[in-house]
Amino acid sequence: MSKKAVEWLYRELPDLVSKGILTPEAAENLRRHYGVPESTLGTRTVLLIFGVIGVILVGLGVILILAHNWESLSEITRLLIAVALLLLSQIISGLTLYKKQDSLVWRESAGTFQFLMIGASMALVGQTYHLTEDTDAFLRTWLLLSLPVIYLLSSRSVGIFYTLGLTAWTTGSSFSLESQWSWLLLLLGLVIPHYYRLIKLERYANTTVITCWVANLCFYIAFTALFSRFINQFSLLIYSALFTCNALMGRLWFYTGKEGWSMPFRFIGLAGSTGLLFLLTFNSFWDQLDVRFSPSMPETSLVTIVLLLLLSAQNQFVRRCGWQDLPVLFAPFIVAGGYLLNLVDLSGMAATILVNLFFLYISLRTIRTGVHRQQLGLVNTGMLLLAAVIAARFLDIHFSFIIRGLVFMLLGLAFLGANLYMVRRKGGGGT
Repeated sequence: MSKKAVEWLYRELPDLVSKGILTPEAAENLRRHYGVPESTLGTRTVLLIFGVIGVILVGLGVILILAHNWESLSEITRLLIAVALLLLSQIISGLTLYKKQDSLVWRESAGTFQFLMIGASMALVGQTYHLTEDTDAFLRTWLLLSLPVIYLLSSRSVGIFYTLGLTAWTTGSSFSLESQWSWLLLLLGLVIPHYYRLIKLERYANTTVITCWVANLCFYIAFTALFSRFINQFSLLIYSALFTCNALMGRLWFYTGKEGWSMPFRFIGLAGSTGLLFLLTFNSFWDQLDVRFSPSMPETSLVTIVLLLLLSAQNQFVRRCGWQDLPVLFAPFIVAGGYLLNLVDLSGMAATILVNLFFLYISLRTIRTGVHRQQLGLVNTGMLLLAAVIAARFLDIHFSFIIRGLVFMLLGLAFLGANLYMVRRKGGGGT
């Protein structure tokens, strides 16, 4: 089937599922059969992105114009302007639901405008009547009032802004997890059905991919702000486990044989896990690590439970998907092994050697897999990993400039030779 036909089919699948013509399982089987279209961003998605950007600029322009003349307006005039902006956004959303409900661009643009006008109206009223300046309360109220827009307009853009706002609230200096955890669970729980619906019904749509990218990155920002002081000495192990969970979810939920930006969970998981492993190849990380294990420590119990759950999940992963990606997914257990070695070798050298050997294995296995599949991009990724770990060891171990230069020359020749071999093997074609 041609690329355009596949793209048309994917656009129709959510509607067919919602009308009961196809089951979600049948739609998923069709997506797995045809895979992801070669184009990364369709025309409609580009139009949607620029439409949302245009609405944001219009909304900001309105706010700036009002701010310029704000001091010269009476209180009643300010109140009427705030109410008028809110009513205008609601009218536009209502007309969109009535006449343009099938237009994704209209729904996203109207939702974005209403989201901005809700915040602007609240700020204008608060400034006019000198209400208490409480950023936490302002953000919570804004997010709660925006929730109906997400579900009524089925708006991905408002869902993204909601997630960004929730992240900004949790990372603020005045946020306290101990006193505001109930609010956090409420605001997070109210938006989860939106993400569940997107992943279930429109898993491979470009808008869903963008939404998952934002949500995934926001999760790590919020997690770091909220829990970094609680996990302390186990932070390396916890982050390694989180990245592994990311990769597992991406492989099980989104995988269609394609790579890159269209696989957000898998990409972030593998990239984060590989990056963390590379940092741990340096002895300075292990040398400064003060590890204390105690069964009574809540962190120890948490880490043990997480590793057991990961081991169980990986067994299921192997049964369903084979051994692909599994070496990197074993990263938390390698890091855990480094922690154990650090108990008997306080210099951290044993843990450093363990991680270096594992990273070297990943690099060579990536090259081998790329050659086997005839994927030049995968071969180059493995070569870059290999070059990175070799270069790092030459930087933290004293070698003469002549030896370093010769090694880098050999690495460069290896890059060129691998690419030339792959191109000739594929009959002179590109990647």
